[in-house]
Amino acid sequence: MSFTEKDYEALLAELELCSDEAYKKFNESLIPGTQTAYGVRVPEMRRMAKAIVKNDPEGFLAVSRPDSFEEVLLRGIVTASMKTTPKRRLILTEQFLPLIDNWAVCDIFCGSFSLKNQEERELMRQFLQPLFQDSREFYARFAAVMLLSHFITEEEIRQDLALLESMRQEQYYVQMAVAWAISICYVKFPEETEELLKKRSLSKFVQNKSIQKIRESRRVSRETKDMLTAYKL
Repeated sequence: MSFTEKDYEALLAELELCSDEAYKKFNESLIPGTQTAYGVRVPEMRRMAKAIVKNDPEGFLAVSRPDSFEEVLLRGIVTASMKTTPKRRLILTEQFLPLIDNWAVCDIFCGSFSLKNQEERELMRQFLQPLFQDSREFYARFAAVMLLSHFITEEEIRQDLALLESMRQEQYYVQMAVAWAISICYVKFPEETEELLKKRSLSKFVQNKSIQKIRESRRVSRETKDMLTAYKL
């Protein structure tokens, strides 16, 4: 069954029906640039995306428009979760990246990938490599959040930390993502990550924000949290 312009208009009507004005205002206070958002909660967005994926995701992508926060987010979730070849998904991902202009779309998009097989993991890892050094804020954030979401493993931890250490972008949302990723690395692999913090090679903001986020974790002991303050800049 093909997805048509008429189906897209029906989807917009569904977004309007599911809108929540209080949530819209709350969302806009957290995410810059979402004034045209309907105010639909993420579980509802995922439900809609699941129906699109089951029906005709390629048809949806052909007619969808980036006219609102929700429309962009739906396109991202569909792109990340639809059944397709790894190479086709990378093409669609590359097409989607210019639409990301806020942290919420970026992070929900990253969390929607499954990367179930080794081929897809390897292709995605290769795709991400240049993005760690990209000067565009949400391209670089995408790389960091994909790393923390899918690639922090025992086999990859030292490579992960080296990539994060190499990210010198000064944009706020990049630095926050790098600090978040380092905190996840610490929770999973504290010895390797502490080596990085000991070096004090990160920017002052990223070093201190990483320590703050680690100290906020319930999976880190009070003694360790106190010890980490010695590495602050």
